[in-house]
Amino acid sequence: MATAEGVVVESSPQRKIGRYVMLGFILLWCLFPFVWLIDTSLKLGDAALNSPSLTQGPFGLDNYLSVFDQGFGYNLRNSAIVAGTTTIVCITVGSLAAYAIARLPLKGKVLILSAILAVALFPSVALVPPLYELWRSLGLLNTYPGLYIPYTAFTLPLTIFILTTFYASIPKDLEEAARVDGATAFQAFYKIILPLAAPGVFAAAIIVFVYAWNEFLLASTFAPRDLAAQTVPVAIAAFTGSVEFQRPIGTITAACVIVTIPMIIMTLILQRRITAGLTAGAVKG
Repeated sequence: MATAEGVVVESSPQRKIGRYVMLGFILLWCLFPFVWLIDTSLKLGDAALNSPSLTQGPFGLDNYLSVFDQGFGYNLRNSAIVAGTTTIVCITVGSLAAYAIARLPLKGKVLILSAILAVALFPSVALVPPLYELWRSLGLLNTYPGLYIPYTAFTLPLTIFILTTFYASIPKDLEEAARVDGATAFQAFYKIILPLAAPGVFAAAIIVFVYAWNEFLLASTFAPRDLAAQTVPVAIAAFTGSVEFQRPIGTITAACVIVTIPMIIMTLILQRRITAGLTAGAVKG
């Protein structure tokens, strides 16, 4: 450990051991729910509910087979399309809108951002009845647009709010230098500013994708039964057990494991950019 005078002081063995013990405890605390989820998903029959022991079986893969027998592959496809479309639209439109707010000489920027954030905080349940009637008249029930249009409306304000902060923290001198070199305003944006704001873009994209992937209220209202548009949360809520008249806790936990693994993999791959996006701007030199 380096001090202010440049002298290196080694940490004591007791302090290192204590640090590792604490980290191990935190790791166990965070991973235990997922371990319990996997263990429950492998239990057969009523053992998932009647046996609290992690080691008491019987165990098997029947719950996972039952998940896909009920068309869960279609639900995964639907959720991926809806969440992916929502993320692409939000990031594309939100990047341009946030750049305009951060860079253009607009009056009342604070008021504009406050209004945008207020829209993001509006409860979606209040819009379900009128939206349902509108979607029914337009033929948007049980369709992809019927889901990603409201998802975009609810997540776009938050995307703009997040990206505006990142664009505002980038020095204007970089854009001016690009303009002097002959770049247009749009070229300066996507060649200079957008790459520098990549951590913020990735952080906003993850937030939008997770929201659209996990959203239940609107999905259960606008696409409740049709496999052509039914998303993962709605499908899990409607699952039945691998055995008739059996409580489907094993099937539900198996579906939760299947849904969670891709999110964990994506988070691990983008971990550095997500961390940079969440911490950027916290310290200014």
